[in-house]
Amino acid sequence: MKKISLQSILVCCISFSSYGQGPQTPPCGIVDITTNEVIAGVQFPKGKYQINVMGLSCEEVLGDTGLLNKFLQLEDNDELPEPWKYLKGAVGAPKFVMGPGVGFRVERIAD
Repeated sequence: MKKISLQSILVCCISFSSYGQGPQTPPCGIVDITTNEVIAGVQFPKGKYQINVMGLSCEEVLGDTGLLNKFLQLEDNDELPEPWKYLKGAVGAPKFVMGPGVGFRVERIAD
């Protein structure tokens, strides 16, 4: 009985820890930022960036009308549009979120 309960707990924990908590794989793609940019006061040097989404579609983040492009068009010290926030204390690549489990990560992978 304990063995079955332990296995059930492990399966439950694995399901909750991997569903909707981190970036979904595979990544949406690679974006080439050709000039040094600042988004909400955060430096993004020119280079190639891998984009991962959480709770959004890739189309909502990438492309001419995508969120990343809109954020790049902001002036250096402009606030992100509501309800978006930059997670300053996030571990790893910079993350932009609009709520729990909804956002995207921008990870620099090459110059």
